[in-house]
Amino acid sequence: MIKKTALILSAATLFVILGCQPPGSRVENTPVNSQGLKVTVRDITKGPIENRLTLSSIIEPWEMVMVFGKVPGKLVEKSVREGQRVAKDDVIALVNRDEIGAEVNNYPVKSPIAGIVSRISADVGAMVAPGVPIATVVNMDLVKTSVNVIESEIGSVRIGFAAEVSVPAYPDRKFPGVITNILPTVDPLSHTGKVEVQIKNYDNKLKPGMSATVELRLGRHDNAVVIPKDVIIEKLGERYVFLYANGIARKSNIETGYDNGTEIEILKGVNAGDRLVTSDLNVLVDGTKIQIREGK
Repeated sequence: MIKKTALILSAATLFVILGCQPPGSRVENTPVNSQGLKVTVRDITKGPIENRLTLSSIIEPWEMVMVFGKVPGKLVEKSVREGQRVAKDDVIALVNRDEIGAEVNNYPVKSPIAGIVSRISADVGAMVAPGVPIATVVNMDLVKTSVNVIESEIGSVRIGFAAEVSVPAYPDRKFPGVITNILPTVDPLSHTGKVEVQIKNYDNKLKPGMSATVELRLGRHDNAVVIPKDVIIEKLGERYVFLYANGIARKSNIETGYDNGTEIEILKGVNAGDRLVTSDLNVLVDGTKIQIREGK
């Protein structure tokens, strides 16, 4: 009986030491700050923002032609080499007609455009005909690329709008471009419209076939309410941020406008001068008690 009483007293003492924790609870090792969770905040301001759309693409030649002979015969001379720059009407090759009575036996095959010989398709001694390409010439001073813009954004795209193109070969360089064509139809499967961008390429750094990133610049607002994109929470169909309000985190649903990739315009839900919570967003709920972290 004495042992049983001692066990009961020991259990009761342990219950008091643990702070009268109910079943299923655990003792926290870190103290709870009565003033709330420490977070970082920033004041929301107004400023300029551009609406930018970033898409992937492939560099294409602006102008590429296959060069054909006008008469049948044997290719007897290649007058240029691959990679050589030619002017319009420069001789690419000579074709021997080898016909009795012909005034000119060696017929010149000329380039129809100025550019660079990207390929010679026939070897000396080969028989060629008017339908057989002898060479390919590309205009490299201009190149182009095509991007597929989703139908919800296609209405913001205009011919003449600026673009910037970057390629992995030159990561620190931006190549300026301009939108020159918008196809009149939208693909019913992908729900995208094709947009063509022309890029100046006078130093021939951009090569057809290169992968590229195209940034379309679709407009600018100079006095917009702007916040970082990474503070926006999207959950259950809602888009919202948390604002600091007298020591409390307040959830605020938002409507957005222009987007430059890192920052976004807010049309509704917050105002300039509001204090935006920028940390610990994954643990906040509306009404969480918070305090501003010093030194941030």
